[in-house]
Amino acid sequence: MVIKSAYSFGVNFLDAAQSFPESIMSSKRARFYGVRVTMGQEATMALLMEERVRTARLSVFSISVLPGLRGIIVVEAESPHLVQRASTGLKHVRGLMKGSMDFSELERFIAPRPVVELVEVGDLVEITGGPFVGMRGRVLEVDKTKGEVKVEITEAAYPLPVTISADYIRVVREESG
Repeated sequence: MVIKSAYSFGVNFLDAAQSFPESIMSSKRARFYGVRVTMGQEATMALLMEERVRTARLSVFSISVLPGLRGIIVVEAESPHLVQRASTGLKHVRGLMKGSMDFSELERFIAPRPVVELVEVGDLVEITGGPFVGMRGRVLEVDKTKGEVKVEITEAAYPLPVTISADYIRVVREESG
């Protein structure tokens, strides 16, 4: 069994007994199920679920905490009742999501696209880092090779174009048209 915790600064494997793609191939019947938990308690609940899986020797292949899925733990198991047994009675567990998930649905959370690929000229963005944190602006240019975006701050008294890293922006509204 593997517990994975993927954060923005890398992927940490708490138990590297087998890798993620191998666990998918280990059982053709294995599916992914979502367990709803209190936000911020994902890693703690994943560790407690791991302990239960090990002691009860349940047929659970992986437990994953993905950065884009706040409040959800993804569990790979043969059936939902195994996930239910692993999570029932834990303090911060809110329940099991209905149905199962395909790997294609989870792929975008495992390997997210860089922000610079999502930003287009004309988008309204919020600056999340640097001296202009909290300000909003409109994208003037996108340099995908350098990973930089030229933003015109809309909250300034006069047009103020600033070039910042694409990692320091969040798209608020996309320009349609």
